Amino acid sequence: MSFDILNDEVNRGLEGRNDDIPMGFDRLNRYIGIRRKTYTLIGGNTGSGKTSFLDNAFILNPYDWYISPENTSNIKLKIIYRSMERSTLYKHAKWVSRKIFLDSGLILPIGKLLGWKGFERLTKDEHDLFLLQRDYLEGMKEVITIIEGPENPVGIAKDLQKYALSRGKEEHIDEYNKVYVPNDANEMTIVALDTFNLLKLTKAQTTKKAAIDKMSDEFRYARDFYGYTIAGVSQFNRDISNPIRIKNGDVEPQLEDFKESGQTQDDADFVVALFDPMRYKVDDPSGYDLAKLRDEYGAKYFRSLRLNKNSYGEDDIRIGLAFLGQIGMFKELPRRKDIMLEDYEAVLNKNYFLK
Repeated sequence: MSFDILNDEVNRGLEGRNDDIPMGFDRLNRYIGIRRKTYTLIGGNTGSGKTSFLDNAFILNPYDWYISPENTSNIKLKIIYRSMERSTLYKHAKWVSRKIFLDSGLILPIGKLLGWKGFERLTKDEHDLFLLQRDYLEGMKEVITIIEGPENPVGIAKDLQKYALSRGKEEHIDEYNKVYVPNDANEMTIVALDTFNLLKLTKAQTTKKAAIDKMSDEFRYARDFYGYTIAGVSQFNRDISNPIRIKNGDVEPQLEDFKESGQTQDDADFVVALFDPMRYKVDDPSGYDLAKLRDEYGAKYFRSLRLNKNSYGEDDIRIGLAFLGQIGMFKELPRRKDIMLEDYEAVLNKNYFLK
């Protein structure tokens, strides 16, 4: 029976039904990609942009591709976003700010968009640009479901089971084994979690480590049995800022730097870490000229991404990312050996993000 199941999956591939969804990062997509039955863990320190990277790679870039003419696949995309750190309002504001920039080249930070104290009020033209985003944001409702606020791992697991059984059924293949059969084999569901470290505790999981371990275990099951595509964010511990590590230049993230639990790294198929070398006043491990990626006001436009684990291929891969923090947008830089002065200049003047 095991060969028959594998044969079915091979046949799906021959029929083009195992297509992946592009993440918007060409080189990274070759190593990871968004496919069914995968689990990606994203790590970083506070301020490294890990939530923005999650939003780019697993929410916005996939959604923009999905609604674009470039999508000629039969994939039907669904996204369940457990946003335990940011409200839906702020998520939507950040996403609309990003879309306005992509459409017009104009940066409208959330503070200006929402009229926060210290920001100039929107002009009429800027407000008109905002109003043009109604259809974009309303269209997301068909694909993206945001569930905000902290929850415990048992509650999240029950919701995922309930959702799966509303869109498919379990079938026994023998006395001891069963499989999940979706109603629509073309549907792909991404489950995003931000962040593991904000999980609520239960009577059975009385420590943060226990809650994270339980959530990772449930995600592993949801991936393997229901076919979900899992992407979760986790905070690093403080050891990365240890003065001895900084003195030795050993501050690049390792698997051991993830906070509170080691099970997430064991369970995940892919582990990626975001790193801001400028924060620790060290050189970029890949050799990018960091002085050319910081403007006259001190704003930083660079993050290093490292693929620490890849269950299906190469790991220890580094990719340089241009980062526009005002709207939470990432874009891959050319390889270090290929980057030109004009590329550095385009990052600082922000035209690079519009290419």
